[in-house]
Amino acid sequence: MKYIIPAVILSVLFALSPAYAGNCGGGNHAHNIQEMASDYFNQMDANSDEIITRAEFEASPMAKMIKSFDDLEPNKRGEVTKSAFIETMVKMHPGTKNEA
Repeated sequence: MKYIIPAVILSVLFALSPAYAGNCGGGNHAHNIQEMASDYFNQMDANSDEIITRAEFEASPMAKMIKSFDDLEPNKRGEVTKSAFIETMVKMHPGTKNEA
């Protein structure tokens, strides 16, 4: 179970990554895993407070990609912080090359 949740999140990141492909001449795309994770988080964080609640998650487009809010491993208050989300993504992609 410990590895299922990161695998689900990883699958979502890879499924959505073509949306960020392209050159640096234009378009909204990310160059490294931290930027990608931040972009995905921002899609869920409706009020931009750097915390995702269950309600925000369920109202976001990511709810169609991720099976359950619980897959995001919310803290004891039932929230997912931006820093924790990004940290998890970075750990799941240890060999990701950062391009600047």
